[in-house]
Amino acid sequence: MPMPVRHATNLDSATVMQFTVRGATLRLLQLRCAREVTPAGGWTPGVGCVPGLWRAGYGQACPASAIARREAGQKRSWAERQRAETPDPEPGLPAWQKVSPPRRHVMERVGPAAAAAAAARREEHEQRREQQLEQRRTLVQEPAANDLVDPLTGATAPPRAGERAEPPAWAACYARAQQARMPRALRHFGWSLLHGGVRVSGDRVFSYQRAAPELAELACPHPLCRAQQQPPLETLGHVLGGCPVAAAVLQWFAHLWARLQPGFPRAPPPPRVMLADDFARSGVAPELQQLWTHLRLLLLRALLAARARHGGGQPGHAPVAAVRIFVYSVRDAVMLDWRKAAMDVRALAGVPRSWLSGSGKELAQADFERRWCHRGVIARTGQHGGRFTMEFRLTAAGVPALPAAPALAPPAAQDPAAAAAAAAAAAAAAAQRGG
Repeated sequence: MPMPVRHATNLDSATVMQFTVRGATLRLLQLRCAREVTPAGGWTPGVGCVPGLWRAGYGQACPASAIARREAGQKRSWAERQRAETPDPEPGLPAWQKVSPPRRHVMERVGPAAAAAAAARREEHEQRREQQLEQRRTLVQEPAANDLVDPLTGATAPPRAGERAEPPAWAACYARAQQARMPRALRHFGWSLLHGGVRVSGDRVFSYQRAAPELAELACPHPLCRAQQQPPLETLGHVLGGCPVAAAVLQWFAHLWARLQPGFPRAPPPPRVMLADDFARSGVAPELQQLWTHLRLLLLRALLAARARHGGGQPGHAPVAAVRIFVYSVRDAVMLDWRKAAMDVRALAGVPRSWLSGSGKELAQADFERRWCHRGVIARTGQHGGRFTMEFRLTAAGVPALPAAPALAPPAAQDPAAAAAAAAAAAAAAAQRGG
């Protein structure tokens, strides 16, 4: 009699003859993911891994803690590099002639930690020994390994018909980022953003090779950030939320969404909403979910495009520049859907329509209005001369202006006499070493 096994997809009972090659391959892939993916990755069968901006550690999904933890690690490495690259108090001398800084004995530095680790190992060993003794005293009531237990889910019985486990909250982020209404490039950007794959200057703080960047290149180049006593590190949260340009753009976007959804808070959305797409904390109405995701990704991409176009610290890097790029992107998306709703795009191919078999890509007028004509903020449709017309109404008006950056003080000129004395002392030291 064939031995029953678990199916790779729905975990139903199936014989070996019914276990297809495709199902077996998928099962092997799932087992490999369960074995090799670290606990911090939080891999779930049938769903995937926890997004990078949701991983708070060891499979826990908390976007607020994950984003703060990610930026804390970058800032800690940046501070360590700043301490390591302090000015040399004795320039010109070889390393073996410099006075070594005072250091504590190695046992003073690692002694308490080593003693605590040894005590923890002894306690763990004692606990393991007690467990082994307890197992020897008790009778064996069940086998050490149960072949009927599913290695992925730990269940011994197949799920009932129609019974499905509730997916985690982060699983919906993948579905929202892969909407068919968005272009492929925007969907790829949304997927990269969820995993923290959008690179900024702060990500280079971990480069310790010879080509490691200067510390000044890792700070935010905007004049208002440079004017601070300690310029902030250019992290993903700073570029898309903490920078004065990003804060002003998010403030404008909050006012825009308040026109689409009355009662929406006019404060800038937090990073867990804008970056990690924590939709449960956004306060957005469920019927506007697709529009929110589309506009949110277009806005974040416009912030990065404006920063790259104007160099971050150039005079043209202003909130209105990012908002204009956002408005142009929204207009392109609206016009693309408008062409589908107003005409048959297959008629513009220049070939007979019989050559293009299959259903077309037409969009119903009701679907277009549901996408872009909510409350007439972005677009508005009408009838003129018996034809279906559309008016694009979104503009870049009302963007808050930034205050003028304070002028940086010029570097103090060095006293010529002091410079000459320092050069003479260095020359004398060099001559003494040579003699």
